[in-house]
Amino acid sequence: MAHGPDAVHELVSESGWSYPVSVRRLEREHALANVQLDEDGNSIMLAELLSETNVDRFESREDLEAKLGPVFESESQRRKVGFFGRIKRTFLGG
Repeated sequence: MAHGPDAVHELVSESGWSYPVSVRRLEREHALANVQLDEDGNSIMLAELLSETNVDRFESREDLEAKLGPVFESESQRRKVGFFGRIKRTFLGG
C-alpha cells in the first residue's frame, strides 16, 4: 500500500483525473478516504490532512509531493511518541 504523497497520487490516478487537480475536488470526492502516513501504518483522513495545508491545487505529481511531503512528515513525527511521551500527554496534556 502506498503511503505519503504517493497515497494521494493514487487517489488522483484511480479517479482518472489528470493534473492540475484542485484541493476542493479531492475533498469533495475523497474527503473520508484514509491515506497512509508512513510505513508504520499510521493513517489519516484526507480531509484532515488537507486542512493542515494552505494549498488550492496541485499542478503536477511533483508539486503534490513538494506541498504534501512536509505535512505527511510532520504528522508522522507527531504520532511517533514513545511510552513516556504518551503518559506525559495523557496526564499533562500537550
